[in-house]
Amino acid sequence: MKRPQIPMKRFSAASAAVIVILWSGITLAQPTVIPRIGQVPYSASETFHKLQRYFSDEAASEFKLVKADPRTRTIVARRDGIDTATWTKWAYCKMSPTHLLDSLEDGAATVKVKVEGVGRHSHTSYVHVDADFDGKYKSLDGTETAHRCVSNGVLEQNILATAGASQPGP
Repeated sequence: MKRPQIPMKRFSAASAAVIVILWSGITLAQPTVIPRIGQVPYSASETFHKLQRYFSDEAASEFKLVKADPRTRTIVARRDGIDTATWTKWAYCKMSPTHLLDSLEDGAATVKVKVEGVGRHSHTSYVHVDADFDGKYKSLDGTETAHRCVSNGVLEQNILATAGASQPGP
């Protein structure tokens, strides 16, 4: 009995379809990307100074102001020693199976905020927030490893809310 032959083009198309479906499933399993841009009902100058005051007050923001450039309206701030509960809300670390039992020793977040005006005399501005997360994890045998982690978007949304951006509904 002769086996039916599948044409190579049909096999290639079916293989490509399977790969796309599997890739879509993997993509859906990744942390959701939250918009990191918000519109604020204040001028760019007002918004920049409001955020600069916020990050300058370590008691309020829990961040240390690294740099604030009024000319480019860019702010860089850093927070070290982030507790586990906050870290879990803010970031997700992709760990290999050999590191799944490791515990967070130290978490650090660096945020970059850029404020842009909409027009020359506009009382509206856009705030762009990017956050980088670095986690140091300790394994059961006491060794430490560093991991770049993925933002869950919560920190960025908190900063946008502080700036006065409207928040998305439920």
